[in-house]
Amino acid sequence: MALERTAVPREFSSPRRFNRRFRVLLAVVLAAALSGPVGCVAAVANRPQEETPVPQPRHADFAAVVAHSYLDGEPLPVPVADGLTAAAGREGAEDPTTALVTDIVPQPIAHTWVISMGAEVATIPVGESSQRIVETHRYLVGAASGPFVLAVPVIQTPGGAPALGAVPAIEPFVPDESAADLAALDWSAAYETDRASDTLRQRIAEWATAFAADDRRQLLEITGDSRNGVQYVGLGSWQVVGEPQVGGLFTRSDGAAGTHVELGLVAVDDPAVTTRVSFDLLVRHAGDPLPQIVAWGPAGGALGLDDYENASRVPEDGDGTAASTTTTAGGPAA
Repeated sequence: MALERTAVPREFSSPRRFNRRFRVLLAVVLAAALSGPVGCVAAVANRPQEETPVPQPRHADFAAVVAHSYLDGEPLPVPVADGLTAAAGREGAEDPTTALVTDIVPQPIAHTWVISMGAEVATIPVGESSQRIVETHRYLVGAASGPFVLAVPVIQTPGGAPALGAVPAIEPFVPDESAADLAALDWSAAYETDRASDTLRQRIAEWATAFAADDRRQLLEITGDSRNGVQYVGLGSWQVVGEPQVGGLFTRSDGAAGTHVELGLVAVDDPAVTTRVSFDLLVRHAGDPLPQIVAWGPAGGALGLDDYENASRVPEDGDGTAASTTTTAGGPAA
């Protein structure tokens, strides 16, 4: 007997099986319909946020001119904001050599050295749709009564030009207790290095002592520079605390050796003021009994140092001859 054919597929021939299949198809259709809007919302929610670039100081040279002119008692040769004069709020000092005083001659502030401490940049809203960029540059100033901080606020005009935004402020100096915890730069992370010999470490200690005290005769001897009329100027008014921390010694392609050294310093006039500084040194004849430290510069710059690049001309006397460099220690370096 022939089987009766029907238009209903075999898998749907059972009502129970048909209901189950129908629910599965319906769920698939609903999921496909919802995946579009949900996916768009998820894509928008997971889109990476654009990071606002951190503003960087652009007018360090301008601020340095203001700082040195302010400390030296000179009128400011730079643009200033409205309401300020070239005297920048300093009291005037009468000049007895002139009969008529047409400009205010500001009072100088006695100091021996100036060190930049970096800058902070702030963006200040001005109205609803504009803003103003203010850079605050700070300088550590050494004085007989103790170090202080000079803060120089520099505003950026809409055209991008700098101007002194307010009278420079004198702030107290607060030593950074965490300065000694900073990680030192060592060239062993980039090059194969060797430990500096005891002879070289002793030579580096001699250089550090002479550089901190501005002993120009000793610096000239350590460099091995035999030229006439040149000198090497150190910091001045500082003393080395402890032993210099010397990093690994690597050899450049020209045969000179480079290394990193970290020094602890204390101010001669105020033992409460301490700091740590880092330098890269360029050494010739590193393995000889009397190595020569021929150049030094900021940490990380050993590859770019040149022999005797720290030399400067000896100032001439009134008769046009170069002054002698045989003094034990020169004056404090600017």
